[in-house]
Amino acid sequence: MRFLSSLLCVLALAAGIVLSPVPGCAAGYQVGFRTIGQWQVENALRLDVNIWYPSIRAPRELDYPPWTIEAARGGKPVEGRFPVIVLSHASPGARFSYHQTAAWLAMHGFVVAAPTHAVDSMYNMDALFTWRQFRTRATDISTTLNILQKSPDLAPMADMSRVGVIGYGAGGLAALLTGGALPDCGSRDMYCANVERQDMYCNPWAAEKLDTLCAQLPLRKSLADTRVKAVAAVSPAFSLLLSQKSLRQYFPPTLLIAGGAEVEDRPDTIRMLASWFPRSVEVLQIDDADTGAFMSPCPPVLLEDLPELCGSVTPDERAQILDTLHAALLAFFLRHLGDEANPSVSLPPAPEAP
Repeated sequence: MRFLSSLLCVLALAAGIVLSPVPGCAAGYQVGFRTIGQWQVENALRLDVNIWYPSIRAPRELDYPPWTIEAARGGKPVEGRFPVIVLSHASPGARFSYHQTAAWLAMHGFVVAAPTHAVDSMYNMDALFTWRQFRTRATDISTTLNILQKSPDLAPMADMSRVGVIGYGAGGLAALLTGGALPDCGSRDMYCANVERQDMYCNPWAAEKLDTLCAQLPLRKSLADTRVKAVAAVSPAFSLLLSQKSLRQYFPPTLLIAGGAEVEDRPDTIRMLASWFPRSVEVLQIDDADTGAFMSPCPPVLLEDLPELCGSVTPDERAQILDTLHAALLAFFLRHLGDEANPSVSLPPAPEAP
């Protein structure tokens, strides 16, 4: 019954009947919230992770300056085991940047873990356009899963046999790495031949950085995490580092979501990326959306400091974009990870191309 209720909710959202979460839609859980921090000795970095999960305690307003969220801090979890989703933010984001999406999924029966990528976030972009940017991100995703798996408080509710990843921007490529992608820079020349010289990936500064990055590829040792059973890449970045050959060992079901505002600039990118996967993938274009539009509304101080990112759409437009995004993510992850009444069946790795 729980899965049927969730499915009916998704259909209603997709049809525009419901534009926001309602208590009778899906399980209608309260949202619990915790934070976890862990030092990564191997790279001398701290990994800070936010956890949203189904709780029996009513939410309240929580302040994590400059962010304000609605959740029950340390709320007692709902009994049971729930699918897990790791959320990898875009480069100009951090662990709070998608708190509405994380809370939405927790309300519908998922444990959502959102790390801040220490070398690729709004606080630090030292690794931008380097292989370290993506290697560290993929490692962060796996480390986040390890933290959940080993936590006495969180492990009982986190079903590690049903794990998904949502990646935004650069996080989209990191999510694909955890699914088995082996970047090779195979489409870089073709991409840059079809865009203006000032394109963010092809201007002289980027070209020099990508020369160094691509010299370290193709990646021969996979960063795949076999716990990952489904991947959603939202406004994925750096697809020019991939090719059909680099996805020959990719295995999870995948949803690619593109913002219509970005597709106007690069109309063939998402279509070409989708064609490279060994199995068909789902593709959704959300009109008028860009990278910033998929984030939760920025706090006033960030809106003032980052107007191009935080103010790229109006509040009403953002609300509609997030409604569409949430419905698509929920439908996808229910289908491939399921809930307690509908356990998922994962596909085996695709055979390697000759």
